[in-house]
Amino acid sequence: MTTLNLTANNDIIIPTNDDTTYRGLDGDDTYILVSQENSASVSIIDTGGNNVIQLPEWSKIKSISVTKDALRITCDNMTVFTINGADKFSYDIGGNLTNNSLGEIKTFSEFVEIFELSPPSSGTVSTNTNKIVYDDKFRTLYEVKVKKEDNGNKYYLNDELSPDISLNSGEKYVFDLNDETASNHPLSISEIKNGTHNDGVSVRDGINYYLKGDSVSEQEFSSSFSADTSLENAFVVFEPSSSDTLLYYYCLFHDGMSNDAKILIDGYVEQVPEIVATTIQVENVGASDYKFTAEGLQANDPTLTLVRGETYEFDVTAGGHPFWIKTDQVTGSSSQYNQGITNNGISSGKLTFTVPDDAPSKLYYTCQFHSSMTGIINIVDNNDNGNIIESTSNTSSGGSTPSYGYSLDLDISYNFEQDIIPPIGYDI
Repeated sequence: MTTLNLTANNDIIIPTNDDTTYRGLDGDDTYILVSQENSASVSIIDTGGNNVIQLPEWSKIKSISVTKDALRITCDNMTVFTINGADKFSYDIGGNLTNNSLGEIKTFSEFVEIFELSPPSSGTVSTNTNKIVYDDKFRTLYEVKVKKEDNGNKYYLNDELSPDISLNSGEKYVFDLNDETASNHPLSISEIKNGTHNDGVSVRDGINYYLKGDSVSEQEFSSSFSADTSLENAFVVFEPSSSDTLLYYYCLFHDGMSNDAKILIDGYVEQVPEIVATTIQVENVGASDYKFTAEGLQANDPTLTLVRGETYEFDVTAGGHPFWIKTDQVTGSSSQYNQGITNNGISSGKLTFTVPDDAPSKLYYTCQFHSSMTGIINIVDNNDNGNIIESTSNTSSGGSTPSYGYSLDLDISYNFEQDIIPPIGYDI
C-alpha cells in the first residue's frame, strides 16, 4: 500500500487514491470521505492535532467495524475507509468544508452509537447497516432497483421484491433511485394503491424530491427520468406527518410496479373487514330445542354444514340456554371448541365462528343445561349442496322434531329416528 504524507498545516484532504495510506502530521486536518465509482481501499493515520472526519450529505454507510481505537467504514460501491487512531478524531455528519458547511459533530463513541455499537475493550464489533446522511443525520436508506418478473417490471427495495415497509412519523427516510435499473421508474407515495394510475395523487406533506443535490418539484423530478438517462443524486426523502396511517409507494410512469406494497406508519394495523358467509339465527324452543333459521330454511336441532375458512355469525336469542360449540356432545361447559370462535357459550348476542383449516370434521352445538338442545356440526372443505341447515325437521315444511330419550339400562342417550349417539347427559 502506498503512503502519502501530508503537511504540518491545517489540511483539507479528500482521500480518493485506492490502496493508499494518508498520513497526517501536526496540523488540524479535515478528511472528507467520498465514495469512489469502483471499489477502493483507503487508510487514514493521524494522531497529531484536532482532526475531523467529514461525511457529506448523501454519504452512505453499508457496514461498520469498530475496535477500541480504530474504525472501518464500508461505503457505497464498496469503498472502504480504515481510520487508525479513530478515538482521536471527531466526526462531522453532513459537513463539507469544500462548500464551507458544517454538520452535526460527534465524538468517536457517539458516532459508533448511531449504529448501535460501542467501542470494545478488546477485539472487534461489527454490523451491517443501510444508512445515508441527510439533513446532518444518518437516515434509513431504501435502495430502489427494478427487475423484470413474470408479471412485468417490479420495484425491489434493498434487494427485496416490493416489500411492505414500516416507518415512524416524524422520522426521515431516503429512497435512492440512482441505480441504472430505476432510471425510467420515478417513485412516489400515495394514499391510494397505484396512486395516479388509480385516480389517486401523490402525498404533498413530508415528501421532497432531489436531483444533483437540489430540491425539485415532482414534475421536475419525473421529467428527468427516461430509459436513456443515467441519474445523479436522485433521491426521494419522506417524513410521514400523520401517525397510524396506511400509504403506498408506486411508480409515476407505470402501473403495478410495487404489487400494491404498503407503507405502514407507526405500526399501523390494517383492519381487514370480516366477510361473514351467513348469519344464522338461534332461538330456544322452551327447554327442548334450539330453532335455527338461515338462508330461508328453519329447523329445530338440525345438522349444520360449515365450510373451512368461512366465517359464520350465530345471532343467539336464547335466555337461560347458553349456546356452546364443542368437541363432545355433552352438557356443562367442558369440551369447548374455541379456535376461531368469539363469545362461545352466550345466551344472547352474536357468536362468530371463523372455521379453521384444521378444524375437526365433526363438532357439536349444545345447551349448557339441557341435553335435548343439541345437534351436529359437520365441517367440510366444500359444501356442494349449498345448504347450511340439513334436517327433515324443518318446521317451515311441517317436518317433525327429533325426540330424545334416556336408557337407565344402557346408560346412553339415543334418538328414536337415528342410530345411537354418544351420551349427552341426563335432564331431571
